[in-house]
Amino acid sequence: MVYEKFKKEVERILEEKATPLTWNEIKENSTNLKQKVPYHVYVQKLQGDIGLVRFKREKKIVWALRKWFEDGKFKELLPDKARFTILSSKTKKDHAIVANEYWELKRIYPFLYPPNVWDVIEAEVEDFFPEEDKRPDSIRIREEEIKHLRRIEEDEERIRIAEKISESGEFLHTDAWKGKTLGMTKPRFRCFYFYDSKCQFFCDQSVCVGHDMEVEEEGEKIEIKGDRVYFVLEAAEREGGEFVWEKSRVEWRIKSVISLTDPRQRRLSF
Repeated sequence: MVYEKFKKEVERILEEKATPLTWNEIKENSTNLKQKVPYHVYVQKLQGDIGLVRFKREKKIVWALRKWFEDGKFKELLPDKARFTILSSKTKKDHAIVANEYWELKRIYPFLYPPNVWDVIEAEVEDFFPEEDKRPDSIRIREEEIKHLRRIEEDEERIRIAEKISESGEFLHTDAWKGKTLGMTKPRFRCFYFYDSKCQFFCDQSVCVGHDMEVEEEGEKIEIKGDRVYFVLEAAEREGGEFVWEKSRVEWRIKSVISLTDPRQRRLSF
């Protein structure tokens, strides 16, 4: 099914039922939706196009519309606290890039002290849908209520987490950015280099002819220590403050570079 038909069908069912539904419940109310699992890029685009929100309710992921929560409905279904794993080593405009408990990338703010990558924190959520930042992946927390839980030390555990979060570079070649302003992907092995404040790399897409992106860290001073490399990406904001999905083409920046050594990787002994 093409995306436009998929979008209209999902929106129609959610509007008609006016309550959060699981994917199976959405399919049960449609004669057109047959796929067992929805196409990942389609789901991402729905976040920006119709304001799709997904969260866990009674151990099941349900689909809802952001406008319901903005109107004050169903807020009792949202948790007061959330657990996050920090993935960005520096803050810009007082925010940090993290992964939530479902391995989705989120932007939390205010975050005034320097974050440490791989720290796991618990924070009280002030607003899952802040009025001042309508990007689908932004959450406002209560900074004074941040609790440090632990630090992930072992590379093997870090790799397991990174693999859960990392995604195909397809979103860099499509308009999937309409529903996402954060991403994490792996460059083709060793097909990248840093220069000045930029990085040139190839993603995993066969159509990729190379990306040339600004790096918020130290550019050419970044040290790649391991054989597993991941780029945490953030869409650049427009100067006028418009929402990023109003752009005809998104500009991505590398927020953080994660380099890990896989202990399971076989190496030649000399």
